[in-house]
Amino acid sequence: MTPLSEVSLVTWREVRKSFRSAKGAALAVISILGGGAMSMTFAWLDRLRREQAANIALAQSSTGIDPHRAQVELFSRWYGQPNMGTALADCPYALWMMLVATLWLAPLLVALMTFDAVSAELQRGTVRFWAVRARRSSYLLGKALGAWLAVLAVSLAMNVIVWITAATVGHQSGFYIVGWGLRFFAVVVPVTAAWCSIAVLVGSQLKTPMVSLLTLCATFFAFWVLHIAAAMTKNGWLNWAYPSAYDALFLSPDPGDIGRGLLGIGVIIGLSIGAAIFAFDRRDL
Repeated sequence: MTPLSEVSLVTWREVRKSFRSAKGAALAVISILGGGAMSMTFAWLDRLRREQAANIALAQSSTGIDPHRAQVELFSRWYGQPNMGTALADCPYALWMMLVATLWLAPLLVALMTFDAVSAELQRGTVRFWAVRARRSSYLLGKALGAWLAVLAVSLAMNVIVWITAATVGHQSGFYIVGWGLRFFAVVVPVTAAWCSIAVLVGSQLKTPMVSLLTLCATFFAFWVLHIAAAMTKNGWLNWAYPSAYDALFLSPDPGDIGRGLLGIGVIIGLSIGAAIFAFDRRDL
């Protein structure tokens, strides 16, 4: 088989295994319940925000406060860029909160869905079956792509629930909600790809799934600590190693920022997958 055929075979097997297993079914139920809970919470918070904005608008003549300007300042301060406030001022607030929640939960979701992708087959010895049918590099690439697609499916399911709730209880049209929802979900796509590549790098070095899960959680926690250290020390370059910190670049109206974000994510993916393949090719299965 060609390398592309090998990668495709491993990828779709991984996707099917992710949702046919008990773990996949449990995660699907959790995603539906979690998406429903978050959608109701975000809808309630959005209603409170709109009520507050209405009260501010009533007092605008005496206070001089512009609700729209307050929204611009909120996003400008959150992302530290003035142009972000203008770009996101009219977005559905519930969908933006879902984006923030998804980016925060992405490492945990990736760890839960990928910790046994390679380590379980190393433990059972079934990886030897694949070693004679496909190149080791194709095997790891397929594992990474399969994990990425599975994580995206779960993330999309949670986001769609929030979109439906926002369109039902909100004041914007369904097309407006879906448009912003797809724009926000487009940020999740490359970010989860980077987290999955790191997970495959870590998981492919360990033979025990539970040890793999604990190591992944410790690794992702170390990345989060690095992100916090970057914020506290004002060393923005440290954030280049934290995939979830690229949201500002992907949401920016400047194409140059989007290009920088894709470059940074691409470097993380390339280094992680390259290191995983290099180590996996040289280990005794």
